[in-house]
Amino acid sequence: MPVCCVVYGCSNRSGREKNKRFYRVPKVVVHKAEQFKKLTEERRKKWLSNLHLRSGGAESSNARVCSDHFIRGCPSALGDVESVDWAPTVSLGYHTTSKPRSETSLRREQRMELKEDQQRQSECAEALLDLLQTTESPEPTQPPSDSPQPEDTSGILNDQQDAGCQTDLSMEDIERMEDVLRQNTTELGDLRTKALDTKFNQESFENNEEKTKFYTGLPNFLVLLQVFQLCEPYITCGPMSVLSKFEQFILVLLRLRLNLPLKDLAFRFNISLSTASRIWHKLIDILHESTEFIIEWPERHVLQATMPMGFRQAFGCRVAVIVV
Repeated sequence: MPVCCVVYGCSNRSGREKNKRFYRVPKVVVHKAEQFKKLTEERRKKWLSNLHLRSGGAESSNARVCSDHFIRGCPSALGDVESVDWAPTVSLGYHTTSKPRSETSLRREQRMELKEDQQRQSECAEALLDLLQTTESPEPTQPPSDSPQPEDTSGILNDQQDAGCQTDLSMEDIERMEDVLRQNTTELGDLRTKALDTKFNQESFENNEEKTKFYTGLPNFLVLLQVFQLCEPYITCGPMSVLSKFEQFILVLLRLRLNLPLKDLAFRFNISLSTASRIWHKLIDILHESTEFIIEWPERHVLQATMPMGFRQAFGCRVAVIVV
């Protein structure tokens, strides 16, 4: 059954315009991560807002938006939020001109402006009246010179203020509190170091040569970083990715070095088993293509000279054997 474009004023139909494509209004995906669900909700709201559609009309099996309403002819990817084609924006069949205001609304606005002006004038008048009353009030009379002068109590007040600022803590209490603070700071630094050792990000490998050699087999972090830079342009990491490019790279090296099962890697990196499997199968090909020029196959005489005795007894002088 042919489908038609739901944009107001657009008459394109799939059975008549063979050279155009039609796209369904995106739905909310609820069976994936929470961030993915929110992103699909935002995109659906954006589509319905631009198209001036109700939710019921968008759920129709024949509701489509043709390629004429996208600048590049098709909607962009879900993660490309900044793209102009994240939602349809071209020839949407309506104009954003405001409606002319009626005489009643104009009179209402005039009355509100007049009321605000009157309120401002009354506030100004009250402020002037208060100022006049303050200036006209009589000044306090000075006591006669022969009357006894009040005693100077500033020293007493200062002593009282100083006494009020004193604390009940002694120097021993303050030193004890400082010792507890230093101890807590040291424990916090140790906990951060231990937490960093359990992670597999770039920072945890940067200053730990022993960890680099054990988990990857490479001699130091500099060599690890150089190999990673060869593979980095081909590793994908979008806004919905759980692991960074470096963490995906380390996951593959851990499996190659220690022969860890994918379930163990999923627990270590806090990801699902399917995600660990997908990263492994994708990056092992990238690692092969990026480092193929480093692998050097020795000559026949070199292989024969270094061949273990068990291999010589089983295969003789052969240097390549296909085991079925």
